[in-house]
Amino acid sequence: MSSYTHGHQASVLRAHSWRTAQNSCAYLLGSLKPDMKILDVGCGPGTITIDLARLVPQGHVTGTEPTAAQEPVLQQAREIAAQQGITNVTFSIGDGYALPFADNSFDVVHAHQVLQHVSEPVKMLAEMKRVVKKPGGIIAVRECDFATMTWHPPSEGQSKWHAMYQRTARANGGEPNAGRALLSWALTAGIPRECIETTIGTWCIASQADKE
Repeated sequence: MSSYTHGHQASVLRAHSWRTAQNSCAYLLGSLKPDMKILDVGCGPGTITIDLARLVPQGHVTGTEPTAAQEPVLQQAREIAAQQGITNVTFSIGDGYALPFADNSFDVVHAHQVLQHVSEPVKMLAEMKRVVKKPGGIIAVRECDFATMTWHPPSEGQSKWHAMYQRTARANGGEPNAGRALLSWALTAGIPRECIETTIGTWCIASQADKE
């Protein structure tokens, strides 16, 4: 296993909790049906997971994190779901390399910014392929590309962080420019090219609330 470079400090969880289905997997939403069964691999604090559960009210969403060390994060996600009255969602431990689910279990297998942190992304994609329903299931994966990040005004500190983060992520076994590799990884995992749709999206952090 590679190391999770960001860690699970309160500041990281606060930033990750800004993520929603709309700002993080809008490309997927038009394909959802109310009764779908969805797996969210590497769900973190669960804000995307809970949003997905709202969109499949007759279905169910399962969010996973890889080890028992992430149980406090999953408990936080459970509490958020309970506070919001979302009952068709569960959070559990599940190693993305060996998911504890049978073949053909889910209509959608989703992962948001997970593959950049693992040393064997193709192996994880192949495992997602195993548990998604065939035919007709959807593997929905979004990754960032750190080298394309930009900001204004110029900042020497930000530039040093940008270079150091990429070195550190690779030293920890990940690939911070995973976005540009997704198509290649999917093909290597055995997903036929005619079954793959590629898209690109952006985050623009400009409002005061988003910057905070």
